[in-house]
Amino acid sequence: MVQIRKFLLIDNSYKSKILSGKKTTTIRFGEYEAKPESEVYLVITPSDTAVAKVKITKVEKKKVKELTNQDAKKDGFKDVKELVGALNKIYGELHGDDEVTVIEFEVIKKFESGIPLKWLKGLNYRDPEEIAKLYVENSLKDSPDVDLIVKRVYSEGLKSAVRRYGPKRVRDALLKAYHKLYAEGKI
Repeated sequence: MVQIRKFLLIDNSYKSKILSGKKTTTIRFGEYEAKPESEVYLVITPSDTAVAKVKITKVEKKKVKELTNQDAKKDGFKDVKELVGALNKIYGELHGDDEVTVIEFEVIKKFESGIPLKWLKGLNYRDPEEIAKLYVENSLKDSPDVDLIVKRVYSEGLKSAVRRYGPKRVRDALLKAYHKLYAEGKI
């Protein structure tokens, strides 16, 4: 199976549980495309902001009636009753024979200030700091403005660059850096 999705949408109310390691799964109704060992962004709604990159460690199909208290705890709930209650709120009333996909993951990188999903889409789902690193380490040049902003992302991080230059200038500089890297065959 090919990993089609590049991100998992998660409600903002689960953000702190995920970032603190108290929630290591997400349970989706029906068959959900996810591939073990793939890396995807965790995007919180309604802000559509990536807060972490995760590695999917396990994907398991189950019927609702097969969910256990252990499944509930990994998903950040105290027991299976509370878990099923939350799933019913999201998906409508689920029945015992309804199928769900349990996606287990580990956080591999946290994004302190978050990355807007539309930025990730524009960068073909590349981490902005990874783009900056490749741009600087390959000694690429664009305009003085782009070079200055991308170097700031590289040396002090995305949050610092956005604070200093504003989100629009940083996004535009990263997009130009991405296209330069692509044109040079570096990505």
